[in-house]
Amino acid sequence: MNKSTAEEAAFMGRITAGVTHEMKNVLAIIKESAGLMEDILALSKDRDAPESERFTRVISNIKQQVERGVDLATRLNAFAHSPDTRPAEVDLNILLDQVTRLSQRFARLKRVTLSITPQPEPVTLLSDPLRLQMLFVDCIDRLLKMVPAGITIHMEPVKLGSGQVRVTFLSEGAQQTPAQPTLADGLEELLASAEGLKGTIELGEPPVWLTVVFA
Repeated sequence: MNKSTAEEAAFMGRITAGVTHEMKNVLAIIKESAGLMEDILALSKDRDAPESERFTRVISNIKQQVERGVDLATRLNAFAHSPDTRPAEVDLNILLDQVTRLSQRFARLKRVTLSITPQPEPVTLLSDPLRLQMLFVDCIDRLLKMVPAGITIHMEPVKLGSGQVRVTFLSEGAQQTPAQPTLADGLEELLASAEGLKGTIELGEPPVWLTVVFA
């Protein structure tokens, strides 16, 4: 990455990190207000009225959505700091969990579920955190164009011998037949991205779609 591109990435990250921090402050105020409304409702003389139950459900929903917003803002904030240090030691358990959460909307539009099977111990790799996330999102996007609705795509990081690590993309569901295009179509760009990170990509057959191995 040349200096100009690196500076642009750092600028985007800094602004995004600042905005997500402010978003969390806004969400914290909403959460406090919902809690106050809940307390007032609990003290109300008419708390057994039908409207009281509706208000309780609404407040509960507000608090759930606030928690969801805080989680998304936290993960976006972490993503924004990806360009800060490159290369860096990355735990693929954590990085893949973040990629999964940030990609959920794209999967939901395809009615596909994303999940990660983390290891009990860290699966560490010295690499470029931003480019790693770009590679994994590209892998997810490729699979989302192929797998049928109702499929769950699992990502599983594993530490191998000799300092190697592996990430396997596999699926479960009633149908495992890939649609067109196939994984091999237009694979050159994905392979180049992996090679730039000292990795290789191996194509498979469902339920094991592809495997990325890093030296």
